[in-house]
Amino acid sequence: MKIIFQLIAILFFQAGFSQQRNLEKEWIKKSTIKDYGLKEYVYLSKDLPHEENKTWNLVCQMPYNCHFQPWIELESQAGDSIHLNSSNPLVRYLTKTESFTTSGGHQIYEAKNWISGEGAMYTIPAGVKVKSVKYHQTGFDTEFAGSFECNDNDYNVLWKKGARTAYLCMRDWFYDCPDRERVGFWGDGTPEMNQCFYAFDQKSHRLCKELVLRPLDPKFYPGQQLEFLGEYGLWYYYLQTGDEASIKSVYDSTKKFLFSVYKPGKKNQWFDWGKDNKDIAVIETCFMYIDLGTLKKIASLSGRYGDTTDINVKMDSIKASFNKRFWKGEYYMSDQVKDPDDRANAMAINAGLADRSTWKSIFENVLTKKTYSSSFFDRWVFEALCTIGKEEYALLRMYNRYKTMIPASFSTLWEHYDRWWASWIDAFDEGSSLNHGWNPPVINLSQTIAGISPIQPGWKTFQVLPKEAFLKDIKVTVPSVIGNINVAIHKNAHSYLVTCNVPTGSHAILGIPKKSFSALTKINMNGTLIWNKKFIGDMKGLSWYGENEEYIMFLVETGTWNLQGFGNVIIQNPKPAAFTAETDLPLLKKSWTATASVMDSSYLFSGDKIPIAVPAENAIDGDHWTGWRDMTRKQYPGQWLMIDMKKVQSFHKIKLDNTWALWDSPNTYAVYVSKDGKDWGKSVAEGKGDLGITTIGFKNQQARYIKLVQLGSDPTYNWSVFEVDVFTKK
Repeated sequence: MKIIFQLIAILFFQAGFSQQRNLEKEWIKKSTIKDYGLKEYVYLSKDLPHEENKTWNLVCQMPYNCHFQPWIELESQAGDSIHLNSSNPLVRYLTKTESFTTSGGHQIYEAKNWISGEGAMYTIPAGVKVKSVKYHQTGFDTEFAGSFECNDNDYNVLWKKGARTAYLCMRDWFYDCPDRERVGFWGDGTPEMNQCFYAFDQKSHRLCKELVLRPLDPKFYPGQQLEFLGEYGLWYYYLQTGDEASIKSVYDSTKKFLFSVYKPGKKNQWFDWGKDNKDIAVIETCFMYIDLGTLKKIASLSGRYGDTTDINVKMDSIKASFNKRFWKGEYYMSDQVKDPDDRANAMAINAGLADRSTWKSIFENVLTKKTYSSSFFDRWVFEALCTIGKEEYALLRMYNRYKTMIPASFSTLWEHYDRWWASWIDAFDEGSSLNHGWNPPVINLSQTIAGISPIQPGWKTFQVLPKEAFLKDIKVTVPSVIGNINVAIHKNAHSYLVTCNVPTGSHAILGIPKKSFSALTKINMNGTLIWNKKFIGDMKGLSWYGENEEYIMFLVETGTWNLQGFGNVIIQNPKPAAFTAETDLPLLKKSWTATASVMDSSYLFSGDKIPIAVPAENAIDGDHWTGWRDMTRKQYPGQWLMIDMKKVQSFHKIKLDNTWALWDSPNTYAVYVSKDGKDWGKSVAEGKGDLGITTIGFKNQQARYIKLVQLGSDPTYNWSVFEVDVFTKK
């Protein structure tokens, strides 16, 4: 892990981090931070008021990951040192733990610097009485105005966690993450900007505009800027906002970057985090082609018609040589790699350089077999799959890649799938962020699956062309610049209904997806027959838009429209059942104690060698960022963690959460219970640990003590338990 932080340090130096921050526009700085005021924590590890005769930790939970400043009210003698920080170890890399010295008597203190996390940790000296604690939340001044809901809760969870992640990565500009770096990468900024238009109100557009107007920097990972300067950045912003002036103002700098500044084939361009089988030659060619297409549109918008000739020459050259350079008969691949890259082949589809004759082969030979892309680039793999009509597989791929994040207690989406650092080495990365703004589910679900997107600037005309696959019910709100657009999709065995409101001054193209039917017999609009193998509608505000291989489409004006197709609708679901929230009642554990087979210890976190305490009591403090770990050696038979619940209680299920140290799940475990801590009897459950969260069910027990025992061994990973919950029936 040392290398990652060395690279970050170099990155900060090369990027001119402080200088870039000085480039922020004054209109960005004005009133962009919202003060949510003092709030009550949702959980405290100790009931207050509380004091102890030794140094102790008070761990407190917020309802979600946020920017906050810990606040404390206490009574103390003068000269005691109180320490305040996030329970997230990554924050300690970026932000030194704040401390203050007590003045004696009753006093209140609020931390001077904001930090981030889902929990706060106060370290309290012996004899100090803590009377109350709160947190002061702040964040970028925008509201969660968009939404996505469907009949499969896994995707609802991903959308909500994605929106929360995007919000957490906004402040004075778009961050990659607020806990470790706070760098304004274009790579992170692109999907964060995109998400603003589907998740937040128009106040978020201030940051979007800042990103559009930010001066390009060829020394600061230019590949990320190449990803931004086309359909996914500049033109995306223009379609969403209609801000013509800003797009015109960056034309010259964009043209210069694409024609003379950007140098193909250079090292450290950076296009994706994922695995190192990056086919950069194909990827950058695709993005260059996309960007030139956008540049041509901006040239026409700006009256620079003479430039379009040079742009066309460059685009035609790319298109004419693309297959000759890269097509290998079954997929696209350059000589830079030895294995076809899902990222490169997806971008060939997205750029329009891969024609339909290649799609089947690319799907079968690459997109169903390779997962080199990170959670950042999977956005474009997802879109490519949907473009070629494989939206069912796209949704399944999303579920499979995110399945450890969906049930996790963390409210945000992570930097890496399964906490796995896939560049240069294949290994668990303890230093990766658990909230990283480049995750795309908000875009993929609201825009691509629900099919809602503008096709004229400022949403003057937009389309609703669903690609719902196996989803049966979808409800979406898009907070567009013309007002909220609400879309509902419902299908059953005989009917497919799309409901949409079209705000004043706009038009919408509504489509019935033909592939959702085995037989489509008729289409109604607002209860009136308008299509019966041909368009027969005669309705005010409605006109025929056309039919293609995928959709039967109608153009509608302002109003609320109910477009309903009838026939035999395909209803199938190849996906595993969705994650459901816990219904059993967790036992209260504030009075519990925990001990282990090894003495309490600590480990040195990340390349910065930050000492992180991992005592047994961490496993029951209510915080999933803090935990118990046996650091003496890797997993071995006989390790144990024991909980004393202080009284006999009734319970039938235990959950072991080691999501923070995801791969530290117990190899093989046994659970023992006892009323007196002496007579343990036979185990009540045995099994293998699951990645992240291990749920252990058994016959109802009456006991005071619970002992978790390791039966197996692992040569690579320690055993960690970051939180234990014990459940009784309601």
